[in-house]
Order: sequence, then structure tokens, then C-alpha cells
Amino acid sequence: MKRLFLSAFALFLSLALTGCVRRIVIIDSQPQGAQVYFDRKLIGQTPYTHEFLYYGAHRLELVKEGHANLNTTLKLKGPIYEYFPLSVFSELLIPWQISDEHSFAFKLEKGQAQKPVISPIEQPQPTLPSPQLERIEERQ
Repeated sequence: MKRLFLSAFALFLSLALTGCVRRIVIIDSQPQGAQVYFDRKLIGQTPYTHEFLYYGAHRLELVKEGHANLNTTLKLKGPIYEYFPLSVFSELLIPWQISDEHSFAFKLEKGQAQKPVISPIEQPQPTLPSPQLERIEERQ
């Protein structure tokens, strides 16, 4: 019985660890060599191939000296097999890798480049004292 359980567990692990979906976005520009900021993080220069984890809207900024910055939102929509319950099979049970590629090409206009917007480290916002906190402080 123990041997059967171990065999079934090994089979399950081998199936579960083999399948996956590789999500790729390919970004190119004319002229090439622009810095690519994906969700406000510098990731490389065009042409660039980037693996991403989540579908949806992503901020893209292309910066090249002597050219105007290009700011846009990439809307990356998942294929049908990435929606539940099909995603269970595509992510875990199919014993080969599935590749989902999204390609974008942009033409940069000549002009004055601006500094890219890089997300600052978020600082905690001060909160106003509540009436209960004021009463506790008064007691002390």
C-alpha cells in the first residue's frame, strides 16, 4: 500500500511540475536602442523580450536621447486557456510548455527627451488621531 501511494505521489509530482505557461512581451522601437521602462522599472533596451507574470494593463515608457519619450499602457489579455478552470490544466497538468507571446513595435518621434518617471519608494502616510486614541492618551 505504501509503495502504491509513493508511486501515485511521484506520478502526480512529475505531471504537476512539467507544465507551465510562459508569458512573453516583445517590445521594439524605431530607432532601436531605447530604454524600456515596464511598470516604471528599467528592464533593458529595445528590442527587448520580457517575461511577465500577470495579464492586464502595464505601463510602458520608451526613452531615447534626441527623441520624445513614448508613454503608453499595454493591455495584455490572456488566452482562453488562462481562465479558470482551464488554467489548472495549462499551468499544472499539460506536460509541455505553452508560450504566449505579445509583440509591440513603436516609432519614436524626434524631440526633447524628458526624465523617465520612476516609482518612488512609498512612505507611510501620517494618520490623524482618532477620538479613542485621544482618550487613551488623556488617561496616561
